[in-house]
Amino acid sequence: MKFAFGDTYVVDNNALITLMAHHPLGKPAYQAIWDEIESLIKRKNIFSTMVVYEEIMRYLGKDDRLKKWAVSHKKSFFIPTNQEVFKLAQDVAKKFPDLVDKKKLQTGEPDADPFLIALAKSEGATIITQERKDLPNRIPMVASHYGVTSIDLYEFFVERKLKFVKEQ
Repeated sequence: MKFAFGDTYVVDNNALITLMAHHPLGKPAYQAIWDEIESLIKRKNIFSTMVVYEEIMRYLGKDDRLKKWAVSHKKSFFIPTNQEVFKLAQDVAKKFPDLVDKKKLQTGEPDADPFLIALAKSEGATIITQERKDLPNRIPMVASHYGVTSIDLYEFFVERKLKFVKEQ
């Protein structure tokens, strides 16, 4: 199932956390970033897996801006897992067991990483993640095994031609 035409992105939890912490919604300097994200959401060109939504909902920190944003975008941004993505996520976790958080395995809680890679593969999308590209068993290296590209937020900003501009 393909959601969009053209550049599509699947977003990791850590990219959303970084965005909200360092480029907060509602701050004029970062409005272009959030406007671009909203525009991409409307065109179904940016999304994440419902497993990321569940991870955000379990967050117990003081700052709940991301949680509020996630709730307001639950239906438009977070994609439920279909059979194709589920099977591919199982394959990812089986082939790359060190990708999966061991604590989550012990509690039976799903880890979003295999689902992100599976969703990106299924949709022909690029993953936006803050994970380092040079470490084995992290999203960028594992995703590349499946032919999926990963970029960080800065690369996303460049790709989308987002930049800070001083008003005259």
